[in-house]
Amino acid sequence: MPWDQLFILEHPFADPAFPERQFYCWQCLLLDGLLSAFPSHAARLDVRRISWARPRAALIERLGQDHQSAPVLILEKEGPLPEHAKYANGLAYVDDVFAILDLLAARHGFPASYRRTVRSW
Repeated sequence: MPWDQLFILEHPFADPAFPERQFYCWQCLLLDGLLSAFPSHAARLDVRRISWARPRAALIERLGQDHQSAPVLILEKEGPLPEHAKYANGLAYVDDVFAILDLLAARHGFPASYRRTVRSW
């Protein structure tokens, strides 16, 4: 069975422009925490942790040279595709972290984000 692929950046990473400092991508770390909190749901995904450094060969292979941003969820065609999906190399993908969270709930059974689901203001 084909699975959706979630690409997130490994952490921590270094940026040569800022020697002796370590960084993380907050969106990737948020998704990594969600995966860790719900491992049985995470098992339904093909999760790829990739290096911060470019070129990012794994993403180039799937989406092409112009699509190396992370996080990104590449959607398999067997499930319903959201209206806001983008397309590259014949593949649908979503690269907005909030859209990724919503799709993880809808397609893979993760709990929904409470603040994004129920608004009191």
